[in-house]
Amino acid sequence: MNLGEWTYKRALTYPDRPFLKQGNLAYNNRQFDERVNQMAYALIKLGVKKGERVATLMVNSSEFLEIFFACAKTGMIILPLNFRLVVPELEYIINDCTPSVLIYSSDFIEKVEQLKTTSGKIKHFLKHKKDPLSDDPSIVEFASSFSKTEPVLKKETKFKDPLLIMYTSGTTGDPKGAVLSHENFFFGAIHSMMSYGINTTYKSLVIAPLFHIGALAASATPIIYAGGSLVIESFDNPSEISDLIFKEKINYVFAVPVMYEMMAKTPRWQKVDFSHIHFFISGGASMPVPLIRKYQKEKGVRFAQAYAMTETLRLTTLDLEDSERKAGSVGKEVFHILMRIVDDDGNDVPSGEPGEIIVKGPTIFLKYWNKPEETENAFQGGWFHTGDMGKRDEEGFLYIVGRKIDLIISSGENIYSLEVERSIESIPQVAEAAAVAMPDPKRGEVVAAFVLLNKEDSISENELIEDLHGKIAHFKIPKKVFFVKDFPRNSAGKILKKKLRAQLNPSL
Repeated sequence: MNLGEWTYKRALTYPDRPFLKQGNLAYNNRQFDERVNQMAYALIKLGVKKGERVATLMVNSSEFLEIFFACAKTGMIILPLNFRLVVPELEYIINDCTPSVLIYSSDFIEKVEQLKTTSGKIKHFLKHKKDPLSDDPSIVEFASSFSKTEPVLKKETKFKDPLLIMYTSGTTGDPKGAVLSHENFFFGAIHSMMSYGINTTYKSLVIAPLFHIGALAASATPIIYAGGSLVIESFDNPSEISDLIFKEKINYVFAVPVMYEMMAKTPRWQKVDFSHIHFFISGGASMPVPLIRKYQKEKGVRFAQAYAMTETLRLTTLDLEDSERKAGSVGKEVFHILMRIVDDDGNDVPSGEPGEIIVKGPTIFLKYWNKPEETENAFQGGWFHTGDMGKRDEEGFLYIVGRKIDLIISSGENIYSLEVERSIESIPQVAEAAAVAMPDPKRGEVVAAFVLLNKEDSISENELIEDLHGKIAHFKIPKKVFFVKDFPRNSAGKILKKKLRAQLNPSL
């Protein structure tokens, strides 16, 4: 079995059911599978063989998913590139992964022209659609000339074969290419169906960029496997997205927290109708508890919280019935995942005590591309070490307390940044907070907080610190607060704490 069979089976069993809509375009199951077949033939004609990489530098589109499933059918490996990266970052990934084909949207012509001068191993550059600014052939036109029938292949694509290489955000160093298999995505879809009851009635709005694992493995592939349909749209105007959700009767949305925050701040927020929504799901960064409660209280929308990584897909789920009672938790591990929380010696820690989260199961990636040493370090004793710190409560619910590298040690006391951040974000005037270590001659390190306030709200540093007394232990309270207008972020919306720490310690 491979993921390419999904579109074939949908076309075979229910050919006329809707598959995808994007603007004025709409495809049923049969039409989409035919387009996937044409794309597969096109890539074969370009000389791409099983195991070779096909890079995409594309906005969300039907064609991106057509390429994804064409690679799935043929055993090729798709390499989705983050279009927010600058050219040297893209060069690093391309030189590391050596794709033979690059397909790009016209928005990124300037980047591609620079890549052409430095990425000599790419044999074919193809633009997404017609564009007079580029002389490269259009993949849409090229693919349209091929047969719509199912391709007959010499080599079988198997369940555990690699399907995709997705590079981690690289917030702590050079990005690493996580190699994910067909099996990983299959069990990821199974977990969504088991945890959330996703079925043929689900209509998913795809607005988060598909070059991220969250969007691909939450808003697209589980819905496709379950027989639901997709609506693809760009997140240009938050008010228009709210209107689209109502107009198209979208009942399921995956987005990063900053998108939900922007939607809640639009003038149309008070009038928008989300009564038909099954639930929203967030990813990419921690969802502020006050924002969860705002949606719950003002719009009656429940949030499905989860914990996932590029390397693992989704590891936990907070059931919808627990979403308010356990707000702030990421739930319990999904059915086919085994999880432990361990100390530095690999011993399991008791409930309530923090430790590193380690996991094993069928959604865990195969390896880091071209990085055997990093792969070996990540897998110890058959368990993948996430680098994330967590703790369980007395009911077994998991709470993420921060990255292992974000641990702040003050006079021998361990302080987890996320605990501090949640306490600060419980203050009504605060929109978002980030806690980092600040060098201190007496204590080694103390907590410093960078704080973004809600618009038109104000609070002084002393008032904020005073509000924290009684919420967290005294040694966890920030010794310095910096008010900011915005945070440095990566493309997934995660705050780049490395840059914040560098402001306090220029030697970093």
